[in-house]
Amino acid sequence: MQNICQLCPEGAQWFDQHDLAMWPFHKDGGTRWGIATTNSSESINNVYSECRALPISAIVEMTFWKTNAWFVNRLHWCEKREAQGKLHSDKATEIMKKDNRKSSRHKVTVMNRNAGEYSVETGH
Repeated sequence: MQNICQLCPEGAQWFDQHDLAMWPFHKDGGTRWGIATTNSSESINNVYSECRALPISAIVEMTFWKTNAWFVNRLHWCEKREAQGKLHSDKATEIMKKDNRKSSRHKVTVMNRNAGEYSVETGH
């Protein structure tokens, strides 16, 4: 901020007239402000909390290695689950079981197999 004041007094004056917490959103009337408090932005903030004062090249490198480590950990987790015969996450498996139970009450009639047209009557 001190550099801005020295380089461009008008820029410093602009910052003084605006809420600094919302300066990235100054042209949208605050309509995207909610995005700044989502889980994804909190996750990004957690990633960058260790490197706020680093040069951009160090931040990019840190982001690369953290992302790589996340994918490697995820790969090992998936391989372990696959070895246990679990092809989907527990939540996805539960959703599919629920959907299968619901779908067992549906009646499907083939209308035009070549065109992939079917009639589905939903059972309750």
